[in-house]
Amino acid sequence: MTLDRDKRPHYKQFSRAQCQRNIQIFQITGFDITVLIVPVIVLVWLKAGLAFHEMLLLQGLFVLPILILEVPSGSIADFWSRKGCSSVFHGLFGIAMFFYAIGDNFYVFAIAEILAGIAVAFQTGSETALVYDSLLSLNDTEINTKFGNIVSKRMTIMFLGGALGALAGGFIGTISVQMPILIATIGHLTFAALVYWGYTEPPRLKAKTPQAAIMKALGSLKHQSELKMILIFSLTGIVFSRIGFWAVQHILVEEFLVTSLLMGFVLAGFNLCAAISSLLIRSRVDKLLGYWMFLLITFIEGAYILALIQIPNLFGILVMSLLAQITRGIRTPIIQAILQQYLRSDERATFVSLMSFVGSSIYFILSIIIDILDFSREQTLAVSLVGLSAITFLLLGFQMRKYRRVPEVPVITS
Repeated sequence: MTLDRDKRPHYKQFSRAQCQRNIQIFQITGFDITVLIVPVIVLVWLKAGLAFHEMLLLQGLFVLPILILEVPSGSIADFWSRKGCSSVFHGLFGIAMFFYAIGDNFYVFAIAEILAGIAVAFQTGSETALVYDSLLSLNDTEINTKFGNIVSKRMTIMFLGGALGALAGGFIGTISVQMPILIATIGHLTFAALVYWGYTEPPRLKAKTPQAAIMKALGSLKHQSELKMILIFSLTGIVFSRIGFWAVQHILVEEFLVTSLLMGFVLAGFNLCAAISSLLIRSRVDKLLGYWMFLLITFIEGAYILALIQIPNLFGILVMSLLAQITRGIRTPIIQAILQQYLRSDERATFVSLMSFVGSSIYFILSIIIDILDFSREQTLAVSLVGLSAITFLLLGFQMRKYRRVPEVPVITS
């Protein structure tokens, strides 16, 4: 189902060439330049003399503006411009990276993290909504299949870029730890210009005000059980897979003494596995949309977390980690394909921002609780396992309610 189809006869002309250019830019900007800084960022912090608690505080400063601005920025994209919000993201992130490149103390890094957090808040959902509306404006058939292919291809590019970027950033960092950050700065500023002058905003139904977009997205969430299921299912990736990602690195370093160089190869392998899985489902996204796929992915994530607690050998952990990367590669294309079907153009970016806000808030609160209670790695993973079990039961509950729903029988009167 596509809710905007009835609006399309009223759209002004939008050419196929403009649509193809939007898709090409969408794929190009999928290359994650930021991953270049991952192998060197801790070295930059240590070089500046930061203590571990200051490093954690910097991550808190990064998350804070995302929590504050996530939903408002999505509504601004639906009210104002998806192209504009994407340009703001790349421009601000480039400036943030520049502060990191020239910084040598906590306060300069704090400015960089706050700017990066503001930038990320403006990105959520903007480009996917723009691309979907571009396809919608052409009256194409099988729009959901085409959109699924496009998102899968972008995810493949992102994961492959992550694999290459992790290796390249580590290698360049041996020459200078600032050089990968400067390259990321130039890359994001270049992307900002490409998005601003390259994207063409497709004709679409716009929100009357940012507040109206928020209220409409909340209304859709209230009345559509499919959107509630997507919101709950998205927590597997936003919250619990993130915990697993950091936990497996901690295990590899602490338990198996994996060096930073080997870790770069491990992370590259993870991204490569996710890229392959995303590539393989390109033409099958529409066939994988469904409740049982949600349950399967959640089950695999739960098995992965359980393996990190129970499996004592390196081979078993790596195998289960690679299996989790398969779900990572297919999760986003499936979520995006369903969301675009059940949302109108004037609420798409807002709802994605709302979904990200809920997940980030839960992760932020959970991390504070774990820190206060001083949980061990195993206890934290056990909490994640309980969370994934709760998601499974909630998904089952929604499906049971759907089966129990009694259809209304029309009353025939004379």
